Amino acid sequence: MTRTTDNESRTTAAGATGRVLVVDSTGRGHGICEMFTRTNPHVVVHYGPGCDVIDHPRILPAPSVDLTDPRTAAEFLADHPVEFVFVSNIDALSQGYVDFLRAAGHRVIGPTAAAAELESSKARGKEFCRDHGIPVAEFEVFTDPAKAKEYVTAVPYACVVKTDGLTPDGDGSVVCDDAADAVRAIERFAERAARTGEDLRLVVEERLTGHEISVFGLLDGQSAMLFPTAMDYKRTLEDDAGKNCDGMGSIAPHPQDSSALREQLRSVLVDPLVRGLKADGLDFTGFVYIGAMLTSRGPVVIEINARFGDSEAEVVLPGVRSDFLQLCRAVLARRLGRHRLDTDGLARCSVALVQGCLDPEDPGALVGWPFGPFATGQAVLGMDRVDPEEAVVFCANVRRDGSGTPRTTGGRVLHVVGAGHTLEQARRRAYGQIERIAFAGMRFRTDIGAGVAAHVATPAGK
Repeated sequence: MTRTTDNESRTTAAGATGRVLVVDSTGRGHGICEMFTRTNPHVVVHYGPGCDVIDHPRILPAPSVDLTDPRTAAEFLADHPVEFVFVSNIDALSQGYVDFLRAAGHRVIGPTAAAAELESSKARGKEFCRDHGIPVAEFEVFTDPAKAKEYVTAVPYACVVKTDGLTPDGDGSVVCDDAADAVRAIERFAERAARTGEDLRLVVEERLTGHEISVFGLLDGQSAMLFPTAMDYKRTLEDDAGKNCDGMGSIAPHPQDSSALREQLRSVLVDPLVRGLKADGLDFTGFVYIGAMLTSRGPVVIEINARFGDSEAEVVLPGVRSDFLQLCRAVLARRLGRHRLDTDGLARCSVALVQGCLDPEDPGALVGWPFGPFATGQAVLGMDRVDPEEAVVFCANVRRDGSGTPRTTGGRVLHVVGAGHTLEQARRRAYGQIERIAFAGMRFRTDIGAGVAAHVATPAGK
């Protein structure tokens, strides 16, 4: 079990011991709040802006906290002192939330804006990997679409074309089958930049082949604690068709997970990343997510994210059994290396319920997320009918109206997560409980985890 040293206990005296502020508003944020409260019976989580649909006496929404304005968090903290703040949303991180709150005297876990640039700029993330010997796909960065098109027609491999910065629905990446596909992607991104007035910056990289894997670590600035691996389903439609989006579901552990693979991931990806952060003087605490491809030449980085993945958080974090409050105290004391992570070793399957088209038969209806415009404000029914012994529901874009009815407020609305001793059992539980939930236009992939060999993890740290 996780142990706390006397020094770590003394560090809690600066704030309201056992109270934390989590800055997020996604299913990932709900998963972090749930992990705090489940692994420690005394912790109270202020969740800002959070979600008022979450029904837990120790998870308290803080709607006045704005993800893009850290001053709102400082104002909230003036009236609601906490032991520390945990920032897990990339919009907040890229806006310098951590920098601002630390300058105001608060204890904060999360990467600074400079460290978060490893995610907010794909070019920066790629260059960081290249500079520190972390395997990464071949890439080039372009501001001139004509030169980008020349490049994709000249290289001897298929490409992936990406916009450099953050995109609202995770749709800034196009996986291309050939040069013609890549040229069309470049032209679409260039047209969008011209229409919006934004500067065009593209990353064009080698398309890798293999199996994608999501790798997670908790960092304290000195070392990293590995969390279980996962596999994310990024594509919009069944059979991995359609465009990339924020993710339609996940399974954990990854089907190829093993102690040998975890050691390889640590030695090839995670440890060099920690060393590179220190060498570049980047202050990075909290979760890091490395999206990688398991290729014939070993694991190769696709992207670095400065927070936990979403929807992978919903299948990884519920399995944690170590006291997460104590782990965070260890992060703040830079003593995480003295701890280990205990998990329950169960398989999990998460399915995202998203806001689709309200009436597919109506040619004038909004097409639904993530294809284009979509309606919000749909009443969400049946959440109270989900059997907690079968599945857990994590709230994302759903809020209560004036009468208390949960209503959709965005693209990905809920994540339904089943757990079991095998992946197939976890899938049956997740999909079985989805049948109890309904809202107009509800859409989800029916094949999350399908066709994947059943696999049960060896609990991390054992």
